[in-house]
Amino acid sequence: MFRVLRVRPPNGWPAVWWELAIVALGVLIALVAQQWADGRSWSGRAEGARAALRQELTEHYTWSVEWRVVAPCMLAQIERLQQRVLASGATLEPAPIIRSGSFSAVFRPPNKEYTRSAYDSALHDGVVQRFEPVFRSELSVHYQRVGNVAAMVQENGEDYRQLFSLSRPIPLDPGVRFELLRTLDRLAGRIAFMEILAGHLIGHVDRVGMAPPPHRVRGEVERFGTWQFCRDQRLPLQSWREAMTPLTN
Repeated sequence: MFRVLRVRPPNGWPAVWWELAIVALGVLIALVAQQWADGRSWSGRAEGARAALRQELTEHYTWSVEWRVVAPCMLAQIERLQQRVLASGATLEPAPIIRSGSFSAVFRPPNKEYTRSAYDSALHDGVVQRFEPVFRSELSVHYQRVGNVAAMVQENGEDYRQLFSLSRPIPLDPGVRFELLRTLDRLAGRIAFMEILAGHLIGHVDRVGMAPPPHRVRGEVERFGTWQFCRDQRLPLQSWREAMTPLTN
């Protein structure tokens, strides 16, 4: 039969258990320190991401207010161009060209690109998942709509270039007249829809508590060329109060 060996440490079992306890405590302290360092790192990343998002959302908010303020002006410009097409005979009466710096067109709109670099960076770094659920949800919907707006800005640019032909005395056969009117109608419908989207973007920024002060927004918009053009031409503008009123989902 086998004999059971009775192992006895030189210094006794209490010493062994004491050494194991010290090692375990050291490992536990190292883990806690690592978690604390990771937490500090994520906290710093989240704070930096929030600062970048605040700047990006401030731009979105300001540009959305601009769009809503000048939307009636843009629609009035389109109506003028439509009347010119309808009133012209066999040859189009050329529309005046609006020039401002490098800008040259027969129609003056805002031309802001709604960037999303701060949000994409936060997504890539995994910081977005660290935000509270309500904030994260608002950001997700906001940037989905930003994508829609950015796509329509591109479509607007194509229509602006096409409408430059209105500055020339082109022959107006029925097909050409119809195509010009259809382009103007499409642009008018897109402007009206973007005005609604702008109201939703304002709402998202407002609900996450990152809306800039109204006086600062107004000061910025009044520096933009489109607002100055509409004011100088005495074209209709939406009130600041209405333009800054957010639309709910």
